[in-house]
Order: sequence, then C-alpha cells, then structure tokens
Amino acid sequence: MKKKYTFNTLLTFLSFWIGMFGFAQSQIQGKVTDSLNQPIAYANVLLQEAEGHKILKFTSTNQDGDYQFSTEKTGIFKLAFISMGYAKKEVQVEISGEESITLNVILFEEEFQLEEVIIQDERPISVKKDTVTYNADSFRRGTEVVVEDLLKNLPGVEVDADGTIKVGNREIERLMVGGDDLFEKGYKVLSKNMTSDAVDKIEIYDKYSNNRLLKGIEESDRVAMNIKLKEDYKQQWFGNADLGAGGFDKLYHKNRVNLMSFGQKSKYYFLANSNNIGVDAIGDISQMIWPMRFNQSGNVGDGERANTLLGLNTNVPQLKRERTNFNNARLVSINAIHNLNEKMKLRSVGFFNWDEQDFFRNQTTQFALDEQSFTNIEDFSLNKTKFLGFGKLDYTYDIADNIMLEYTGSFNGSDGNSESNLVFNGNSTLENLQSDNQLIDQKLLYTHKLNTKEVFLLSGRYINEESPQSYINTQFLFEDLFENTQDIDAVGQLSKNRMNFYGTEAEYKKRKDNQQLIEFITGLTYREDDLNSSFQLRDETENSIVLPQDFQNKTTYKVLDAYTKAKYLYPITEDLKFIGNLSAHQLVNSLTQNDLEEQNQSFFYLQPSLGLRWKLNSKNTLISNYTYSTNNASIIDVYQNNILTNFRGFNRGIAEPTQLNASNYLLTYRLGNFGDKFFANATINYVQNHDFFSSRSTIEQDFQLSEKILIEGQELISVNTTIDRYIKAISSNLKLKLNYSQTNFENFVNASGRRDINNKSYIYGLEIRSGFLSGFNYHLRSEFRTFEVETNQANFSNTFSNTDNFSFLDLSYVFSDRFNMSLNTERYYFGNLERNNEYYFSDLSAMYKSKNKKLNFSLSAKNLFNTQTFRNFNITDISTSTTSYRLLPRIIMLNIDFKF
Repeated sequence: MKKKYTFNTLLTFLSFWIGMFGFAQSQIQGKVTDSLNQPIAYANVLLQEAEGHKILKFTSTNQDGDYQFSTEKTGIFKLAFISMGYAKKEVQVEISGEESITLNVILFEEEFQLEEVIIQDERPISVKKDTVTYNADSFRRGTEVVVEDLLKNLPGVEVDADGTIKVGNREIERLMVGGDDLFEKGYKVLSKNMTSDAVDKIEIYDKYSNNRLLKGIEESDRVAMNIKLKEDYKQQWFGNADLGAGGFDKLYHKNRVNLMSFGQKSKYYFLANSNNIGVDAIGDISQMIWPMRFNQSGNVGDGERANTLLGLNTNVPQLKRERTNFNNARLVSINAIHNLNEKMKLRSVGFFNWDEQDFFRNQTTQFALDEQSFTNIEDFSLNKTKFLGFGKLDYTYDIADNIMLEYTGSFNGSDGNSESNLVFNGNSTLENLQSDNQLIDQKLLYTHKLNTKEVFLLSGRYINEESPQSYINTQFLFEDLFENTQDIDAVGQLSKNRMNFYGTEAEYKKRKDNQQLIEFITGLTYREDDLNSSFQLRDETENSIVLPQDFQNKTTYKVLDAYTKAKYLYPITEDLKFIGNLSAHQLVNSLTQNDLEEQNQSFFYLQPSLGLRWKLNSKNTLISNYTYSTNNASIIDVYQNNILTNFRGFNRGIAEPTQLNASNYLLTYRLGNFGDKFFANATINYVQNHDFFSSRSTIEQDFQLSEKILIEGQELISVNTTIDRYIKAISSNLKLKLNYSQTNFENFVNASGRRDINNKSYIYGLEIRSGFLSGFNYHLRSEFRTFEVETNQANFSNTFSNTDNFSFLDLSYVFSDRFNMSLNTERYYFGNLERNNEYYFSDLSAMYKSKNKKLNFSLSAKNLFNTQTFRNFNITDISTSTTSYRLLPRIIMLNIDFKF
C-alpha cells in the first residue's frame, strides 16, 4: 500500500507542478484594419523573439479582423502582422505574465511580393476546393515521435485508441505519401511507425475517388489523407532505429527500425519490429487481407471470406490491449512502389509476423434462468504461437489517358497453435487448437473513361480460401448429453471450411450537365462452400474414437446470384439531391448435407433504396435514406448438425436455404465541416428485421446446445451524436458524445417458452484537448456507459443493469526544443463490482533530444502503480459475469532513437 500511495503522491505532485506552467498565461488580443478602417480578415499574427525570427506563437484574424491568443512567455517580444497586399508591421510588446494586452494595428497597402508571401504568409490551414492542407510545423507540440502522434494534433482529425484515423467522423480510405499509397486500409502500419520529423504538410481530400478516372463523375463521400515530405527527405534514403530495454522481473525490450525512400520513380518502405511489452506493431491488417470497400466501383467480391468455427477468446473489453498482451512479437515488412515508366506502376507489399502470446483470465458467471440458477467458475491461461505471411502485388497500366487496367493479386498464409490450461468448476482440462488459413485473391479491373462525363468499368475476381482447424480437450464434460460414455475421457473436433468465389461485374456511369448521375451495374457471382466438421469422443487409453451421429457435418452450399442495379441521382436544386436505387437479383441456391438429397431454391427479389441529401447552407447538411434489403443466409447459418464452438458449447444452423428481409431508415444531420471551430453530427438509425435468426438453447451447468431458428420481427434503434467545439480563448477543443441504442428480440431457453428481450445502452462522455503551440498541453476525457437487459416470459421476468465509467487525463510539458515530458493516467470504474471496482493506471515518459536531433534519449514507465489484475462486469439476457485479467507489471525502459 505504501508504494501505491507513493505513486499517487508523485502523480498528484506532477499534475500540479505541470499545471502551474500551463495556466500562468497572458492574453493578447486586438483588431487589424486597413487605412480606411476596414477589417483585414485572415491576417497572420506572429509572436517572435525581440532580436530574432523564431515564431513562439501564432494565430490569424477572423472575418471581422479580430485576433486573440494566450502565452505563458514573459519578457520583451515583437508582434508581426502580415497579410497579402499589405506592408508587414512589427510592434514591440512587453509581457509580464497573467495579464490582458489589447493591441490594435493598421496595415497599409503595398505592392505584392511573391518572395515574402511564400516565406511568411503560409497559414496553418488552407482550403482549396475539396482539399484541406495542414502545415505540419504549425501543429507540432514537441512530443511527437511517429505520424500518428502528429495527426492527433490536427483540428477535425481524430485518432482512436486502436489507431483508426477519422476526419469528421469518417474513417479515411488511405494514407498516402507523395500521392502514392502502400497499405490502403492497412494504413496503421505507416502511421504507427513512420517518423513524424519527415512530414511537411498533410493534405485531406474530401469526395475522394480511389480510381482517378472516376473523379468528377462518381458521387463520393469518402476522405483520404496524403503526406507531403520535407525537401530534405525527398529523393534520398532516411530512417530511424528506436531501441529500448528495461524491466524488473525480467528483461523487456522494444526495438523498431524504419528505412525508407520516397522518390519520384520508386518508393521503398522497410520495417522491422520486435517487442515483448504488449505493443501491436502493425495494427489490424485484416483490411489489407480481407478488404471491405462498400459502395465502391470495381470491387466485386469484397467481404467474401471463409469463416472459422472455433476460437479461444482473448478479448478484454475497454482496457488497452497492450496491458494484457504478454507477447514476444517479431515483424518484418518489405514494401515498394515502382513507376516502371510513364504508364506502368507496380506496387508490392510483404508482411512476415511471428508472435507468442500468453493470456490469463478468471471468470465467475452466474446464470439466472426460469427453472434453475447455477454458477460456473473458470480459471483460464493460454499460450498461443502464430505466424502470418502476407504478400500483395498491384499492377497499374495506363493504356491511354482515359483507359486504365489494374491487377491485384494477394496471398495469405497463417498458422496458429493455442494451448490452454483451463480449470472449470474445479476440474482441470487442457485444450489444444491448431488453426490455419490459406488465401489466394486475384482481381482484374478495366476502366474506360469514354468522355469527361461517362465511364465504363469491367471487373473480375477469383478468391480461394481454406480455414482448417484441429481441436482437442482432455476433459469430458458431456456425460449427460451422450449415452454409454463410461470410457470416454477426452473430446476433439476436426473441421475444414473451404470457399471458392467467382465474380464479374460491368458498370456504366454518366454525369449529365445538370449534375444528374445515372449508373447501371450488371453482374454475376458464384460462391461454393464446403464445410466439414467431425466431433469426436475419445478413449485415450484404448485409442478409440466415437463419432456421435448428430455432431457430424458434411455440407456443400452453392450460391449463384445474377443481378442488375440501377442508380439515379437527381439534383432538384443545387443543394437538394434525390437518390434512387433499385436492384434486381435472381438467386439460385443449392444445399447438400450429409449425403442427403440436394435442396434447390430459385428466388427472385427486388431491393429498393431512396435517399435525400439536402445542403441547407454552407454549414448545414441533412441526409436521409430508406432501404429494403434481402440477405441470403451464409454457410455458417445453414449447416444441419451440431458443431463445437467453445469447450462446452455447441451450435447448429437452420438446415435449409433462407433469406432475411429488413427495412432500414437513416437520418443524419451535420452542422459545420471538418476543420471548423464548431462541428456537430447526429444520426438516427432504425432497423426493422422482418425476419431474423434467433436461438433455441438448452443450458446446463456443464454444456450448452443452441440452434438457429427463424423468427419474424426484430427492432433496433440507435441515436449517435457528437459535438466538437474549438474554444479559441483557451486554445482547446471540446467534444461531447451521446449514444443510445435499443434492441428488441425473442429467443427460447430450456423449456421456458418464448422470452422477450429488451437491450438498452447509454453512452455519454465529455472530452477536452488543448492545442497550445508550446509548453503545457492536456487531454481529458470521461465517458459513462450504462447497459440494461430486460427479460420477460410467461412465469419469469428479470432486469440486469450496470453503469461503468472510463476516464483519462494526459498531461505534457515541453520544456525546450530538446526536452519534454508526458504523463498519461486512466481510471476505470465498474458499478456492479462489490469490491475493488476502481482501477488506476499511469504511464510516464521523458525525452531528451540532442542538439542536431539525430540522437534522442527517452525514459518510459508503464503501469506505474504496478496494478497486477483488472476486473470488469458484464451482463446478458441469461447471466452476469465478473472477469479478472492478469496484467503486465510495471516496466521502466531506457530508449535510444537515432535517425539516419
């Protein structure tokens, strides 16, 4: 306890001490006018050294010519006022601290000189049509290491905890360097590793088109980001090596090497990383392996993949993954772009990732059912080793200025071996799961821009994927489920899901002079799945195997979809657009199960959609949409017999081809644009599932059987609101988040009959982040989450509810160009935990940069309070559970980073 109080005292002292520097500030304000007393908008106001040119603070005037900023500096300085077409004016000012200074100036016209404007009139943010450009140096705080750190400082840009980059609540499509893209939706590889020192400007493209020949024709609401490099980093090799070691109970390390060159003709990016401190070096690259590009032309087959049946869960809700990730990871990535000539470009991407992970979890689950209640206790430890090798090749051939051919080929091979030691209700068992994946994905896209208003696309795709699994459990828990099992002491399951997909699609787009857009798409897709699973009862002493009859699956599922789609965008006025969609599908299903007679289905359906986009003015936009959809059941829904999906649970499918119908109503209101001082976004989404898959379950203490059933009527409603407000007086951005969702559905458990389930969740939070150019900065957020589950049936009703809170406070202080510190704190609160329901975490880092900034030293400390375990609380319609996770201990490391 003494140690904990010591660190709490240290935290309080550091927070107070750093805060003292941050809030002892002077306010400087005034108005800039011309000789006729007319306000000068967007003039630059620079606070500089009295005898030098170093910029200590800057701002710009608003439309009324007013400016205002704060500074913690004291002494004699000069204020420089600069605007195009006016003579520069400098005024000496003395700042004593904690005061308010008003300084109005008049600028006089002079002849425009290009040299002065280029050097001195560069604004932090500039807007040109659909491109917003940020001057990177204007948003550096001094603590940035990688590109992700710099992006967090940009107004209107949000970086989630997992590294997802959003602009105005929209995730970016890609992160490019010099206009070229290496990783598409796997951009976290770049943002989490590339040094921020090389960045000169960051461009954000609104209404972005992935295909250059579609620009100006398609209707796009996508955004993308481009990094422009400083001149010193162009046309040459550069990189850095970040090496770190430390720890108490054992040696911990974090090593990262970047080597890159971004020339005009060729671009290279090599990355190597190894660490055992829980850090995921590459983020989620599943979007590179299995891309999901909805509503984008030429991407037939996106979202098609083989499903795995069984997994050993290692998810930790809310808590940062790196705090529970006992890993030993190694990564090598080799990537290049070659402009072979003026018409041909070749891009290659390669990943090789090895990792060994340990995971520890204790869980107590209390089941509250109509006729019975019981408690299950699990003590779970897992060791997992995995290897992933992924390669991708993109070839682009510009046959002519208006004709382009693109080929994409990718291969993924991965294998993982998981071994767990599980104590279930006092009985020890060992699990082993071997999971593999092999993927071949080939795509060809031809684009012909017929003229400035018309374009034709033709695409084809082939995907082959296999996901075999082998599972063994040394404990037999199913005595009440199977007869004559006296000699059985283990179970196992072998499964294989193989998928082949073929697809082709032709698309025509025409943009008329009045901005009407007409689109026609016709396509044909064919998918074949082979799902084989064999559940086994094993007698290890006699090496005999029993195959229960209703627990074997041999399923072949073939789906042929011939479709035609039409889309019409009609601008009623310049700011009011009507969008109508209609697709017609001829579906042919073929299902063969366990050598029984083949089931065939031929089904025709229409899928309409109506939308309205109304730009009330430059700041207000209203979007509404209605869609009636029909979705065909997948292989994972239609298999006939039971499949083991966890150590004590079995699932079975609907056993016949089935379609699900739904109506979706969407209303979005947007106030402002990204980068504005005020931005708000509110969305209401209502979904009525006319048909949906529910479940009929038999739940016992040792096992659970669940089968899919088709039920009419399910309702989902969600309301999401975010409000961003930049408060110039304190140079901070304030964000308010409000989310509400409700789901109503039915299911069946044991012999209790129909159960009506009502799930509700409320999420509300407040966040404020400073944007001071130097010295002290802070980032504070607090979020509350309330979950409620209500169950009603004939003779039984129950309501579970829980409220949690998550808060963090990040503090940083830049003492000089060469030394800075940051302190990150987190608090978790779980309302339904009877004891130990509050958890605190704190991470501290300090960085010293050499004079030439080529060699940097840093000291980092993770989990300062040395919290050993973390517990949370979860509720469902059948149970409540308390889960405890083991955490990585306190780690103090010395890091050396050198640039070359």
